[in-house]
Amino acid sequence: MVKIFIDPGHGGTDPGAVGNGLQEKNLTLQISTKIRDILVNEYNNVYVNMSRTGDQT
Repeated sequence: MVKIFIDPGHGGTDPGAVGNGLQEKNLTLQISTKIRDILVNEYNNVYVNMSRTGDQT
């Protein structure tokens, strides 16, 4: 079994970079969640854990 840990970074009170109406914390979480879903749904014997799954620090 392959174990993968994804850390979206930032979150909660730390928005990361902000510009053009975007916050880094939101983008990193969206991208990380999509990557997790792809790994879990398209590969066998993969365990994926994330450091955060919502807007918390």
